[in-house]
Amino acid sequence: MKSSPREPDTNDKARRQPSKLALNIAAVLVGLITFAIGVAWLIYSWIVDREAQYFAIPLVFSVPVIVAVAVRSFWD
Repeated sequence: MKSSPREPDTNDKARRQPSKLALNIAAVLVGLITFAIGVAWLIYSWIVDREAQYFAIPLVFSVPVIVAVAVRSFWD
């Protein structure tokens, strides 16, 4: 049995995506970096202003998840 020939206009490089493991590692790293930036900002603002930014605490936990999911789904 012969397989059908590939269409010449398809570009393999445009459709190539990283492996699932690489995507998961990138998403975790981006999420951890975003979380670290958020925590550092909270600590900095507490030291400088002597006031805790209570409104930002839920954002520090939720924004890294959103960013990690966005990075992970960028290639899907």
